Amino acid sequence: MKNTRFYAIFFAAVLFVACEEEKIISSNELPATARTFIETHFPNVEIRTIVRETEGLDRDYTVYMENGFDIDFGKSGEWDDVDGHLSALPESILDLLPESILDYVSDAFPNSRITEVNKESYGYEIGLSTDIDLKFTAAGKFIEIDD
Repeated sequence: MKNTRFYAIFFAAVLFVACEEEKIISSNELPATARTFIETHFPNVEIRTIVRETEGLDRDYTVYMENGFDIDFGKSGEWDDVDGHLSALPESILDLLPESILDYVSDAFPNSRITEVNKESYGYEIGLSTDIDLKFTAAGKFIEIDD
């Protein structure tokens, strides 16, 4: 009987954690931090769609902008990823990065624009218009070119 109860509880927990839901939401359902980020860095750009993804206790948001940019936010509304899909990121977003990243990119890839930035556990992954991805520490030290 104890084994049956254990397996029933275990199975229910696995189902709860594995349960994934995507829902289109309105901008007022987005965390305030995310709304402020959008207003600051994309002041004259309309939001096309916002998707809230819930997986177990985790919740993420993806905002699709009318200018083709996608922005991913975590549960609290902090940005995780800004993707311009080969369009250059706004200067105001580049200003959020360590200066050494911008210096490295301008020196090593002078004909490239930064089109994507991802926050990663090690720091940042930067996507360039030349389809090159670069990894940097949180302090902005170059790690490697990501193949």
